[in-house]
Amino acid sequence: MNFPASRRSRRYLTPSYLAVALVSFFWGTTYPAIRVGVAHMPGLMLASVRQTLAGTLLILFYLLKGQALPRPSEMGKLLIMGFLLLGISNGLLSWAEQYLPSGLAAIMAATCPLAIVWFSIWFMPGSRFTAGLYLGMVLGLCGIVIIFSPEIFHTPTHGFLLGAGLILCSVISWAGGTIYAARHPLSLPLLYATGWQMLLGGMTLMPICVFTGQSIPLSRIPSEAWWAIGYLIVFGSMIGYVAYVYAISTLPPAQVSIYAYINPLVAVAIGVWWLKEPLTLRTILGAGVTLCGVYLVQKSFKPASSKSASPPPKAEIPGVRTHPEL
Repeated sequence: MNFPASRRSRRYLTPSYLAVALVSFFWGTTYPAIRVGVAHMPGLMLASVRQTLAGTLLILFYLLKGQALPRPSEMGKLLIMGFLLLGISNGLLSWAEQYLPSGLAAIMAATCPLAIVWFSIWFMPGSRFTAGLYLGMVLGLCGIVIIFSPEIFHTPTHGFLLGAGLILCSVISWAGGTIYAARHPLSLPLLYATGWQMLLGGMTLMPICVFTGQSIPLSRIPSEAWWAIGYLIVFGSMIGYVAYVYAISTLPPAQVSIYAYINPLVAVAIGVWWLKEPLTLRTILGAGVTLCGVYLVQKSFKPASSKSASPPPKAEIPGVRTHPEL
C-alpha cells in the first residue's frame, strides 16, 4: 500500500521528535545527578570514573561488532578531543557542582555558544558576525551577571565564585574542543569515536585527580554515588547520546538544538523539587535573559562560506554538544 508523502513523513518524524524529547529531558537530569554524586565523592573523580566506564562499554560494543581499532593519527585526535570535551570540560563542570546548585551550573553551561563564537573569530576566518550575534552575546553575559550579582558586588559565598570560575574554564575547554573537532573530522562511526573520547578523557583525568587531591579509594565510594554514576552512564552517556545521534541524523540542526534551551529548565525544576535548591526571581530573570542571548547567537551566527561542493563545518556545538555534558 502506498501512503501519501505527508503521512510517510509523519511516520519518520515522530521518532525523531521523540529522540529530541529524550535528549531534552535526560541531559537536563544529568546536572542534579552530578550534584548527588559529588555530595559523596570528588567531582573530578566522578567525571573520570563515569567517562572511563561509559567509554569502555561503547568501545567494547563496537569491537565485538568487528570494528577496527583507530589508526595512530586518529587516536591522537581522539585524545585531544577527549581531553578537552569529556576530560577537562566535564571534569571541571562536575567539580563546580560541589559549590553550585545544579540549576545554576546548567544555566552557565548553556552559554557555550558564546565561547564558540569567540573561538571562531581566530580559528574560522570568514565567519560572519551580525548585529543579532553581538546583541545575543551581550544578553548572555548580562544574564550571568544578573544571576551572580550578589556574589560579584558583595562578599561572595564560600566556594561560589570558585564554582563559577570552574564552569567558565569548562565552557572554554568545551568551545576549544568543539572547534578542534570541527577542523579535524574523523571517518570513524560517531558513537565509536565518542566512546574513545570518553575513555581517553576519563583516563587523562586520573592523574589530575591524584595531583589535585580530588580522589578517594574506590572502596570508599558509597552506594549513592555509584547509583548516580550508573544513572549518568545509562541515561546521560548511552540513551541520551544515542537519541541525539538519531535526532541529528533525521532533523535539521536548528530543530534539534531546542534541547539546549530545555536542559537548564529541566535541571532547575528537578533541583528545586528533588534537591530543594533555592529558586529566586533573580535566577529566573537571569536564566531568561541568558537563554534569549544564546538563542540569538545560534540564530545569527553564519559560519565561513566555502566555494567547494561540501558544506563547511558549522560552528555550533555538535554532539554532546551545546553544553559540556552528556
